[in-house]
Amino acid sequence: MARKTKEEAQATRESAVLAALDLFSEKGYARTTFCDIAKKIGMTRGAVYWHFDNKPALLAAMVDYFFNLQEKRVQEHFFEIHSLEELREAFLEHARAVTEDKRLKKFEFFMTFQMEWSEELLTATHKILDKIRKDPFEKLVAVLRSPLVVRRLRSDIDPSCLAVTLAGLWVGLCKIYLGACPKIDLVSAAADGFDCVMKGALKKEATI
Repeated sequence: MARKTKEEAQATRESAVLAALDLFSEKGYARTTFCDIAKKIGMTRGAVYWHFDNKPALLAAMVDYFFNLQEKRVQEHFFEIHSLEELREAFLEHARAVTEDKRLKKFEFFMTFQMEWSEELLTATHKILDKIRKDPFEKLVAVLRSPLVVRRLRSDIDPSCLAVTLAGLWVGLCKIYLGACPKIDLVSAAADGFDCVMKGALKKEATI
């Protein structure tokens, strides 16, 4: 019975997260209330507050939910990333996820073009995310600092700077695909972009 209760609570939490994405996209983050979310999922406002203390907590949960959705796809191929080849495949799998999963595509569009960030809200959201997950950027840096990868990089390449470049590439590709040029092949563009970045970072004798 306890297990069923836990599963029901998880289902309610997921329903609230998905409803929040719909309402944030339609009405805007600032204008959406917990009452709106509760009404959409057919529950009381108190039920929503039971899962989330405030809207920043709900926003952080939404970011974490969709990040985990992408990570699960990657983990279908390998549980952890140890090599450049696996990092490349993970990069492409994230691109495939955005093109194939309508929910992920809607989330990326919302975060890229619709979210009304303020410095205060951004700080609060990151503070919450730091408590509930390991920073994805730090995970990327850790992969690029691993022995199997470092030995293939040029000696003057800083893994942290390389991580920033790859993160910027991803953000830029998403913005182009979701906005200015939706007809591009995001997966092919991600492959070409990743290879281009790595070509400049690898030792001459090293290839992906």
